[in-house]
Amino acid sequence: MPWLRLLRIANLPSAISNILMGFLLVHQSWSPTMELLLLILASSSLYMAGMVLNDFYDFEVDLRQRPTRPLPANQISRPAAATTGFVLLVSGIVFACIAGWIGNQQTESFSLLSPLFRPGLIALALSIFIILYDGPLKRTNAAPLLMGGCRTLNILLGASTFVRPALSTEAGASGDWFFLGLPGIVWWVAVAIGAVITGATLLGRHEAVESQRRMPLGLAGAIIFAGLTGLALVVYCPTTTIEISEREKTVFPLFIAFISLTIIRRVVAAIATAQPQQIQQGVISILRSLIIFDAAICYLAAPGDVVYALVVISLLVPTLLLGRLIPST
Repeated sequence: MPWLRLLRIANLPSAISNILMGFLLVHQSWSPTMELLLLILASSSLYMAGMVLNDFYDFEVDLRQRPTRPLPANQISRPAAATTGFVLLVSGIVFACIAGWIGNQQTESFSLLSPLFRPGLIALALSIFIILYDGPLKRTNAAPLLMGGCRTLNILLGASTFVRPALSTEAGASGDWFFLGLPGIVWWVAVAIGAVITGATLLGRHEAVESQRRMPLGLAGAIIFAGLTGLALVVYCPTTTIEISEREKTVFPLFIAFISLTIIRRVVAAIATAQPQQIQQGVISILRSLIIFDAAICYLAAPGDVVYALVVISLLVPTLLLGRLIPST
């Protein structure tokens, strides 16, 4: 149990759902299966590394504010936590590199933007963000941006084995765009969800402190709202990667707005009261809703096969069950 608490295992399904969603956005299926499994292993390893190293670097703070956490309670030693964290970090990069090697079998390209190198480079960037967030920049204003960047990179990791097809003149004329070899719609979704996590991190940054200032909490709420709005409007991103019908352009934003109502209500309550319990509830509601957002994007990516969305939404079950036993924050 101390290790499960240290890993904050209840939040792991949300990292996996990011990979499933990002992969589906660019492949329109969960095939090749081996690439997907390796990317899930990479993401899971990096997520757990981030959780362990977070508590390793926060040891002195947790001694004062959270003495029951596994490290200050001396349930797990700091050296064991550090070793585990860095082993998981390296493992995540290795898994991503193997996924890239397998994915590159479809092409003879050896550029840095090819599937051969892209997964490993994204995993390396994610590792750097994790170390900077958990370590030297944790107490700076850059911390929420780094955490949002971690979530953005995790989604990009899911799409990293994408092989860009030869675009026709008509496809180029439609407004489709690519950046670092990945379709624009992947970047749109990744940045929007990253913004939501940036706001959530800012909101819960001092969650153990009573009576926080309203201005940082208000800024956090504005960033969360901007991210939710961006996610709702993803249907208007020019794309030839997936087909988005006129009906979906009407229904999807309304669906995201409906999902967001609970988040907005709890974030507003957190801002209004500035109390730890309300803030924690706001952050937890965002983390749990990530799986629902990912499922919604999966339905958008493959509307003819609802099983993808159902599999992703089913990840809420372990999240909720584990959340009853193990704190998510």
